[in-house]
Amino acid sequence: MKYKIKKAKKDDPIYKKGFTISSIKDYFQSKKDKGLKPLFFKKVGDKNSSRDEILQNLIKVLKENGWKISGGSNGKNN
Repeated sequence: MKYKIKKAKKDDPIYKKGFTISSIKDYFQSKKDKGLKPLFFKKVGDKNSSRDEILQNLIKVLKENGWKISGGSNGKNN
């Protein structure tokens, strides 16, 4: 399964219709109610983590779960 992420354009429906953000606790409860469970859920940083630390932790967790990262080994295009 491949996902391609693109930057939203100004006329994208997300800007017109909006969206809501639920708490993580509510999110997992709604999935549990539907009989689903998360594939993986790991903390990659907190409010004191730098962007680079969060990026490296995210790349590490994704690789552990079978994702392939394009670009350099650090996730940045070289």
